[in-house]
Amino acid sequence: MIALVTLAEAEPGLQTVLLGTARVASYLGLVLLVGTSFFMTWLWPEGRTVRTFSRLLVAGAVLTVTASLAVPLLAHGLAWGSFGGREGACALARIGLVALAGAFGSDVVRSARSWRVPISLWQLALVQTYVLASNAVGGPWEIVKVVATTGHLVATAAWLGGLVTLASVLVPSTDLKPLHSVLPRFSLVAIASVATLFVSGTLHALAIAGGVRPLLRTDYGVALGLKVLVVVLMLLLGDRGRRYAEQVGRRKLAELDDSAPPESVQAFAVAIGAELALGLGVLAATAALVHVAPT
Repeated sequence: MIALVTLAEAEPGLQTVLLGTARVASYLGLVLLVGTSFFMTWLWPEGRTVRTFSRLLVAGAVLTVTASLAVPLLAHGLAWGSFGGREGACALARIGLVALAGAFGSDVVRSARSWRVPISLWQLALVQTYVLASNAVGGPWEIVKVVATTGHLVATAAWLGGLVTLASVLVPSTDLKPLHSVLPRFSLVAIASVATLFVSGTLHALAIAGGVRPLLRTDYGVALGLKVLVVVLMLLLGDRGRRYAEQVGRRKLAELDDSAPPESVQAFAVAIGAELALGLGVLAATAALVHVAPT
């Protein structure tokens, strides 16, 4: 990583690409950590453990720690002073929270329901390390921006993280019975997440840009428009995929279990995969918004 940072210092264009990639990886790590732990804690049947969940959490931890180290270095140069500012301090706090989760990870995975309150507090603290490092802090309407950004990140993690976790259960297709109760719950979470994304995103964008007219005239507004377009495509594609899966299986998707035909399960898995591909576009647009936000 040090070699990449050194090379990036000599090539400004490469530095911009690497910084954007590191920010996307950081958001992806947040999605995996918060989304998977939320899914396990509130949606998955108690007493059922899936080894894939542990792998998702480990992948999220690796991405989060690596990106948290890389972003300050790429943004401010290869020096210990890179971690002296607000963004660096938040990165170190984030790494500490990931280490804390690693210390209790095995116990949490085995009995996530009994850890609901500590997990929720940990998730909120992890999200706040992103919020406090963002452009939500400072300037006018600071409280509105902080609350909106918090809601935005939580909704993103719950929605995209839930899709990843669902895909991890569907792809092996070894035991679909839990989905009979999980899918209706996740549908409610997805609806609430989408509503939260649009409300919080609108409030945050208007507060950052200073109004509708300035928003439409800046690169920030263009990046935001692209992000909204990708989200709308995700909704349309997800709806179409679910309708197709229901048509193939001749049953409501909420009734998906081991008796469902393989074609229905495969159709649903493909729809989720397509949504996740667009979800990466959402994370990329989010990283771009940080880069072009008005100062």
